[in-house]
Amino acid sequence: MIDFTARRARHIVRPDAVLRGEEAGIGPTVLLLHAGGERRGVWAPVAEVLVDAGFRCVAFDQRGHGDSGGSAHALAPCAADVAAMVCAEPAGCVVVGASLGGFAAIAALESPAVRARMAGLVLVDVVPAFELDPVRRFLAAHGLDDAEIVEDIFAELPRLQRITADLDLPVLLVRGGSESPVTDDQVDGLVRLAPHATVARVWGAGHLVARDRPVELAETIAAHTVTWPALALLRDLGAGRLDHPGGNLLDHLHRVHDLVRNLGGSRNVCLAALCHATYGTDGFPHALLPLDERNRLRTAIGDEAEALVYRYAACDRTETYACLGTTPLPLTDRFTGDTIDLTTNELTDFALLTIANELDVARHATLTPEARRGIRALVQALSTYVPAAAAQALTTEPSNER
Repeated sequence: MIDFTARRARHIVRPDAVLRGEEAGIGPTVLLLHAGGERRGVWAPVAEVLVDAGFRCVAFDQRGHGDSGGSAHALAPCAADVAAMVCAEPAGCVVVGASLGGFAAIAALESPAVRARMAGLVLVDVVPAFELDPVRRFLAAHGLDDAEIVEDIFAELPRLQRITADLDLPVLLVRGGSESPVTDDQVDGLVRLAPHATVARVWGAGHLVARDRPVELAETIAAHTVTWPALALLRDLGAGRLDHPGGNLLDHLHRVHDLVRNLGGSRNVCLAALCHATYGTDGFPHALLPLDERNRLRTAIGDEAEALVYRYAACDRTETYACLGTTPLPLTDRFTGDTIDLTTNELTDFALLTIANELDVARHATLTPEARRGIRALVQALSTYVPAAAAQALTTEPSNER
């Protein structure tokens, strides 16, 4: 299990407090904000799963909790702390807030600067609506004395609801089970405010989902947010404004991602599929990001997926495709002129990504019969490198016959 106290220490100096925390892992960033009365260690088993899934996790003790100074008697300073945390992380982080952490995250999103740096928001059994008496009873039953800040949050609910209604970021609500004080009506209210929000449930948990069912919570977060940082970067780079057969480039990237996933591609190959045109390709010279800014893509999808994107972008198709059928496959890098050998998993990943791209082009582009025959021959040649199940699925693809 990841022990945050043994990981890389972090601190943020605020005007009236020092916030102390830790980080673990590499990859897209997930900022974890604990509930009132808890501290950052509650996220340790959640972070273990997320780090294994390729995320970088950051957790602080919120003000007035654990090792952090200050007092947490009002929402405003907690929200300002969250804004400082978000702005200290790479752009495109996913923010996960439980209870107090969720309210503080929503309030922080009132700032355009914070919204611009976030890829999405996960609310863990918290919505911007509640009744005071049931919450007071819940706190009393669990030995928590947060009456002052609860009163303050209750007074802020109209503002929190306005902020939520203005969000254009992805939103995921992870509900607890029957012991949660969050009601169906309150969840329906959230969905009315943010119709694009997704709702998932961890039935075996109460309100403190990270404590009750950490593995299930982590798996839910990972499954729903895996593409959020990549999509935030692609939107920022203008992929949705660049024409491509079948709509715009972002539409194409979504479709290629979905096809790779349907063909059994791994997490990293799916992320690479979503971002495969970031550096341009031999057939699509419109790069969204120059090669000297590769670290921005690494931050969004992780090192391994970014390496797949580079390899696909770098492929000199004339030189490389002439060698199809051989194993290993010599890939000529059109950026450097070097040749590397693709073997085993590298070759499978490259073939899946290339096949998915070509099939989507065949489905949506206006092509000559000769071009369609070329795509069909290319897909057939690459199919020898993919697993049998994927190859079998490709034999039923009518797309390249159009």
